[in-house]
Amino acid sequence: MDEQTATPKARTMEFSTRLKDLRAQSALSQEQLARRIGVSRQAITKWESGAGRPELESLVALADVFAVSIDALLGIDDAHAGPARGEYRYESATNYDVDGGKHFDIDCGSIYACVIRGYDGEQLHVRVVSNTVANLARHFKVSVDDRPKRLDVQVRRGTGISETLAKDDVTVIIWVPQRYVTTVECAAKAQEAHVRGLTCDSLELDVRTPRLSLDDVHAHVEVNCNLDMEIDCASIDGRVDVNQLSSTSRITVPKDVPIAVLTHGLRTRTIVGSGVRQDEDSPNIVELNGVASELIIEGR
Repeated sequence: MDEQTATPKARTMEFSTRLKDLRAQSALSQEQLARRIGVSRQAITKWESGAGRPELESLVALADVFAVSIDALLGIDDAHAGPARGEYRYESATNYDVDGGKHFDIDCGSIYACVIRGYDGEQLHVRVVSNTVANLARHFKVSVDDRPKRLDVQVRRGTGISETLAKDDVTVIIWVPQRYVTTVECAAKAQEAHVRGLTCDSLELDVRTPRLSLDDVHAHVEVNCNLDMEIDCASIDGRVDVNQLSSTSRITVPKDVPIAVLTHGLRTRTIVGSGVRQDEDSPNIVELNGVASELIIEGR
C-alpha cells in the first residue's frame, strides 16, 4: 500500500512492524528497550501489536535509540514533508520542559533548513540533524534561556565546522508545545524554512531564505526577508505580511480560500493571478510592505 494513501489503521500496523524490525536489528528485547526509553514492557508490547501508538516524548526516545528521524520511524515520506523527512545519519537532540505560556524567540543561525512544528505536548524538542556532519553535539550547542513569559532558544555553531558546511547539510527541527505557545519569533539564514501545525497569536520570521512553506499555520504571520522568495501557503488562516526591500517574490495560496490583498510602502506592487479568489472583506489577508518590491500572488 502507498504510504501516502494509507489509512490510519494501516499506518499503525506499518509502524508496529517497523518498530519490531528496528528492535530486532538492535538486538534488544522488549524489556531492554522499555528500560532504555523509560516505559513499561507492556507499552512496547502494545505498540508492536498495533494496539496503540507512543506519545511524542516516547517517539523522540525511540528515534534516539535507533538513530533514525521521527519521520523515518513513522514512515512519513510525502511531497510536503520538507527537509525533515527521511533518515539522517547523524543527530543531536535537546529536550526542555516548558511550564507555562511563553513567547518563543528562536535563533537557528546559518543552516541548510529550519523546521518549526507545533505539537500537543509539554516539552520543547530541538533536533540538529545531518547526513554528512558527525559529532553534531560537539559542533552545535543549543542554549535555552527560560524567563517569565519568554523562552529564548539559540542554536550556536562552534568553530570546528564552517558556515559553508552547515549551510550545505545541517537542518534544525524544532517541536514547540502548542499549549504553551503565545507568540513565536524565529531568525535563520537557510536554504529552506518550513512551519507546520502551529497556532499562536503571531509568528514573526526574520529569515534569509529563498523558500518558505506554511502549512496548517493559524496566526498573524510576518515575513521579513530581502531576498527573492517562493512562499508556499498550503493553507491560510489569518494574515500574512511580506516585508521586503528591492525584491520580487511569489506567494501561493489555496484557490478555494478568499483572501484580501493589500499593498503598502514605496514603489511596491502586487500582481494577483487568475486562480486567486479575492474578497476585500476576508479575514485572510496577504499584504506587501517595503520599498521597490513586487509580490506575485497565485492560487493552486
